[in-house]
Amino acid sequence: MMNIDVIMPKMGESITEGTILEWKKNVGESIKLDETLLEISTDKVDSEIPSPSEGVITEILYNVNDIVQVGEIIAKISKDGKVKVQNNLKKEVVKNDNKKEKFVNIDSIRSQRTEKETYVKRFLSPLVKNIAKKEGIDLSELDSIQGSGRNNRLNKEDLLNYINSKNNAKPMPSFKKIPNLPFNNSEQILRNDVEKMDRVRLKIGEHMVNSVKTSPHVYSTTEVDMTSIVEMTNQNKNAFSEKYNLKLTYTPFILSACVKAIQDFPLMNAMIDGENIIHQKNINLGIAVALNDGNLIVPSLKNSEEKNFLGLSRNASELASKARNDKLEPDDIFGSTFTVTNPGMFGSLFGMAIINQPNLGILSVGAIKKKPVVKETDYGDVIVVRSMMYITLGYDHRLIDGAYGTRFLAKISEYLENFKLNEII
Repeated sequence: MMNIDVIMPKMGESITEGTILEWKKNVGESIKLDETLLEISTDKVDSEIPSPSEGVITEILYNVNDIVQVGEIIAKISKDGKVKVQNNLKKEVVKNDNKKEKFVNIDSIRSQRTEKETYVKRFLSPLVKNIAKKEGIDLSELDSIQGSGRNNRLNKEDLLNYINSKNNAKPMPSFKKIPNLPFNNSEQILRNDVEKMDRVRLKIGEHMVNSVKTSPHVYSTTEVDMTSIVEMTNQNKNAFSEKYNLKLTYTPFILSACVKAIQDFPLMNAMIDGENIIHQKNINLGIAVALNDGNLIVPSLKNSEEKNFLGLSRNASELASKARNDKLEPDDIFGSTFTVTNPGMFGSLFGMAIINQPNLGILSVGAIKKKPVVKETDYGDVIVVRSMMYITLGYDHRLIDGAYGTRFLAKISEYLENFKLNEII
């Protein structure tokens, strides 16, 4: 019998492990070449893993939610179609009093787990957890909800339907007068809720802490007159949409200005490796995208220096859509050389973002607001209403000095204020 080993794949340069989300096939079932065998989750992206061969599944070596190192064998496939079913789930080694080793089937250990642990074992996406937390639904109640996904997996629609039916059936609350009670400092009336961070949030936290420890952050801020771009966008958005089937937003203007400024100040595109400076030739702009579950991900626009305004607009739109629909590939989120984040879309005037390692800089874009501005004319100073926007550059002071960073920021502002219509159509 010829067996093919299925290994945990390496999904990116910095990925060392993956979490098994779901097996699409069971032991004894047939599978075709490149048919989806399982889903795995890495730090920031979920991926479907295809079968490396046609045949029959003979062994599955890890369970759902197990964390597996890259390169480990996770399953076996028989190419000749012969099945020898074995219970080869991962085993644990236990030493007895005579210091001899005996193997205990993992199933017997699971049977001793508490009811609370059983609830935790059911896979819940970060989005489902977030909705449940906001609605005050605990794990035991979640476990009672019937899921429509594979193996009773609970998705967003299942939970929202449950909440709606629960609210519709909820009687009007009755109010009772609470008697005045003497206050006792020794009694704690309020109780705190404790929630374990999901894997993505933990990894984001680790990445942020590592960045602050690695890079001495310095910030510079300037104000940009966006009036011309606002008018250009409003006047051309319909024609742009009809011609390219693409929404015209402010994002490609900002990305284009960053690319041009980086070409003028190439050290902003470098990275530090120990005692060496790596001068990167390609400009891979990272764009921070807020996800529906409240987490953040930074897909990378590869070779941005080779793209015109339309190319940047289309690439940014596609990556943002893939991110929000959980369709990003591992290559989409690695390799950025400079990052742009936009807290302004949520109303913030400006932000001081943390550098996305191993980048040397990150640009934070604020909201565009109309305000009175003093302008110099041939007839003296006048007050006019302009559409203004703050941009803030965070940079690594190990390599980027204040003068270099500030001149780079001023160059971005200059490109934004002098955009020409022929650059976008």
